[in-house]
Amino acid sequence: MKQRKVRVCPRCGSPHIREATSSVGGWLVPKTYYCEAEGCGYSGSVYVEVDASEVDELRHAIKSELGSE
Repeated sequence: MKQRKVRVCPRCGSPHIREATSSVGGWLVPKTYYCEAEGCGYSGSVYVEVDASEVDELRHAIKSELGSE
């Protein structure tokens, strides 16, 4: 059975990442995505796509990596 894929913020691991709409997005410039998670502020053309069952594991790994810096 195929797992559902989820877009995840590469900065905080939140699944609350959305595509920013623009009249030229994806045509003249790459699509831009932004994170709606409070305190994140990510905006960029990259997102992580994982199986829905792996979201919590990825968030934990990101928080661990940020905590070790």
